[in-house]
Amino acid sequence: MQGSTLKKTVVGSALLSGFFYVQAGEVEAALGNQELKLGMNNSDVKELQDVLKEKGYFTYHTSTGYFGPITEKAVSDFQKAKGLTVTGTANGETLSALKGATAKAASTYSQTLSIGERGQAVSDIQTKLKNKGYYNYSVDGIFGPITEKAVKQFQKAKGLSVSGVVDQATENALNAAPAKAKPSQEAEQTLKVGARGVEVSTVQQQLKNKGYYSYTVDGIFGPITEKAVKQFQSANGLSITGVVDGKTKEKLSGTTSTQVQEKKEEKVTGLTVGARGSAVTSLQQGLKDRGYYNYKVDGIFGSITEKAVKEFQSVVGLTVTGVADDATLDALKSRGGTTTQSATVMKVGSRGDDVVKLQQDLTTAGTFHVGVTGYFGPVTEKAVKDFQRAKGLTVTGTATKETLDTLSNTTSPAVHPPVQDSSHDDVLKVGSKGELVVELQSKLKALGYYNGATDGAFGPITESAVKTFQSRNKLTANGVVDSSTWEKLKQGTSYDGGGSGDTGSGSFSVMDLIADASEFIGTPYTWGGNTPQSGFDCSGFLVYVFKKQGVSLPRTMAQMWNVTTPVSSPSVGDIVYFETYKPGASHGGIYIGNNKFIHAGSSTGVTISSMDSSYWSPRYLGAKRAH
Repeated sequence: MQGSTLKKTVVGSALLSGFFYVQAGEVEAALGNQELKLGMNNSDVKELQDVLKEKGYFTYHTSTGYFGPITEKAVSDFQKAKGLTVTGTANGETLSALKGATAKAASTYSQTLSIGERGQAVSDIQTKLKNKGYYNYSVDGIFGPITEKAVKQFQKAKGLSVSGVVDQATENALNAAPAKAKPSQEAEQTLKVGARGVEVSTVQQQLKNKGYYSYTVDGIFGPITEKAVKQFQSANGLSITGVVDGKTKEKLSGTTSTQVQEKKEEKVTGLTVGARGSAVTSLQQGLKDRGYYNYKVDGIFGSITEKAVKEFQSVVGLTVTGVADDATLDALKSRGGTTTQSATVMKVGSRGDDVVKLQQDLTTAGTFHVGVTGYFGPVTEKAVKDFQRAKGLTVTGTATKETLDTLSNTTSPAVHPPVQDSSHDDVLKVGSKGELVVELQSKLKALGYYNGATDGAFGPITESAVKTFQSRNKLTANGVVDSSTWEKLKQGTSYDGGGSGDTGSGSFSVMDLIADASEFIGTPYTWGGNTPQSGFDCSGFLVYVFKKQGVSLPRTMAQMWNVTTPVSSPSVGDIVYFETYKPGASHGGIYIGNNKFIHAGSSTGVTISSMDSSYWSPRYLGAKRAH
């Protein structure tokens, strides 16, 4: 009988603990005598976890058969409770103690209660401890380390022998002791990274209701939950620890002052990188309607959305933060009061007298070095970026109100004139040279159209790549990079070539990338698939999850190999490449630590695999970074 394949995992939490789901092995036999230790993966480990779970030591919700840090800690707790040498390894002595623990529990059940006991008597003790403020977890009838700790705290407070065992004296004291008005400082339970259970789920839901947490309520306190707690604490004037203590619980429950409530409301209405949902969708649509956002409206606030918000804020005279606060949202909804300002905004594709004036002012400022044409193309865009950079403005390449105001007050060159660029107008074609051609070649290479050197010289190879790109994107295939070609290129990749502007990757989150990728574990493999609905192939999966973080990748593994940056050894979030059915990079996945990677396998769908396996290890080519 085959064990079930676990199809879902929370990688953000697993990443820190080193604990990963694995497929269960064959039917488990009774717990044997083989020593079990860290790194093992077999049915005996699963049996060990089942027994430890029965005794209240192994608190993870699933017995997996993999001996990781969580299992090691459970073994150590059991050894400590039974007076054994604490090694974390399930040796013969430990296994014997585990086998005998059930009989011992049964024989002592009616006299005392200790670790390993289960049933109504334990539930009664937990309820009494909870009423008196020593036990703050679920009443589940399982006497584990948490219950033992609560018993010890009660015994210490009452001057009893601190054993953690509920004997007659402890039970008498519990029956006689009045309920405590408030738990002592020592007894106060906190939640932090590594915690699991109903209380964590409650905290996540409270954070979600208040706009700080936008992921699955899973009862697992990982880095994403910790980040949400810190944001909540910061907004509510608490110590920013990421630990849910008594004060944080009180604030989360809603017993806060008017001042704090106002802070929370301000936080909820401020959309920033990482936010998701209908509010972000409305923001993106509003920015798109006004011409600031030219990408897919997907409800995910990434670096591209942040850049659009900054540009809009600059245009309408708001503080440029990239955060869509109330003032920004109000200005975006208002068609009055900002229309005139918006009309003065110029970007690639703009034409007319305003562009002539802009180019003249940029010439005076020393960043525009070709003839005034009245057309805003890539040369003008570069001149605007150079001016913005020289003046410490937000570098967008768009002539915003802030940029135009600064330009109007500039009467001398802002920068020293560089060597003359041989591009003679605002289009690129055979014979053009310079930084813009480097940028063009880099973008074409990122999309898989160009395999030559990024040397800044527009020759026949570059022209051929441009024509191919234009043809596939239903543009006039003349090999000349005009405004329509340039705009289509910018929509196709987030790589910014020769570094002439922002890369848009400053808000890239490795943890969000892994969390996003993990959501699709179990999605079937489909050749050519690139969505959860259609299924994924290996490159389609990478393109999809990296795009959620604002990073665009070319469509094939070979193209990704060509445009990503080599690293000596993989870090979490890097792409690991393999050579499978043909020479060169033909398969890849995202490295998640512990020599594991998540990928779309042809026989498994989206899954987690080990790079040390007999299949993947000899096929490994190397790791590269895309962010």
